[in-house]
Amino acid sequence: MVWFFLALTAAFSIAVRDVSIKTYKDLAPPEIAILELFWALPYFVLGCFLVETPPLDQTFWWTFMLSIPINILAYVLYLYAIKLSPISLSVPFLAFTPAFMILTGFFILAETINIWGGLGIGLIVLGGYILHFKKNQANFFAPFAAFLHEKGSWYMFIVAILFSFAAVIGKQAILHSSPLFFSYSFFLVFNITVLSGLLLVRKNDWRKILHNTPRGMWLGSLLMIHISFHGLAIAISTAVYMVAVKRSSILFSVLLSWLILKEADIRYRGFGTLLMFTGMLLLTLFG
Repeated sequence: MVWFFLALTAAFSIAVRDVSIKTYKDLAPPEIAILELFWALPYFVLGCFLVETPPLDQTFWWTFMLSIPINILAYVLYLYAIKLSPISLSVPFLAFTPAFMILTGFFILAETINIWGGLGIGLIVLGGYILHFKKNQANFFAPFAAFLHEKGSWYMFIVAILFSFAAVIGKQAILHSSPLFFSYSFFLVFNITVLSGLLLVRKNDWRKILHNTPRGMWLGSLLMIHISFHGLAIAISTAVYMVAVKRSSILFSVLLSWLILKEADIRYRGFGTLLMFTGMLLLTLFG
């Protein structure tokens, strides 16, 4: 059961990070990215030194390189989704990732689903509908219109699509290396790439790094906890079970957003999130 608590810790660290970002109202998404990625760098450098380098083949290198641009786009959209909309209307859409993985898994890994997988997808879609439902709402199509007008929701919907590709491609890279080696080496390259791009475009943001050191160290530490515990959990467990437990982060995020940020309509959003999470479990564990 050690893997369970490792995965749960990873999930909780994601939720705390989401809520922390939401409270930094004075910082734009690019500034948050610079802070988080800069202060996480020392951890990933140290991790690369401590983890043994396995034999690496051609498959590892092409999946590694392909993962970089996909994750960069997902990372940027994720930050904007958190900042633009309530957490309870954005983060739950990550539950769509396993639904989209049906397609990516079929074409890349030749994986298929059964009736439980279909039921899981139905619950995810229903949960997304209820998420945007409001009291005394007469129009059946109103939640769909609300979804389209809620930028954070459809940004995270796009992130779910991107994660479905990143998860399958990343799985290939892990199979051709090791979980911790891939995690640390990937995020070392990822952080340096994104930081370089942001600091070239936003040259004055070096001052943000120095003036917000406590926030940066906090976000960098949470990112390292997430990545490390994810790698440790997946190394000693069945990947599908580990990912299912880790996705409990959407429940933690919505709960913390209600307790700390006092987000409204928690009855519908909470129920919608629970349905989406249940559907994700059915799809992940039995589909």
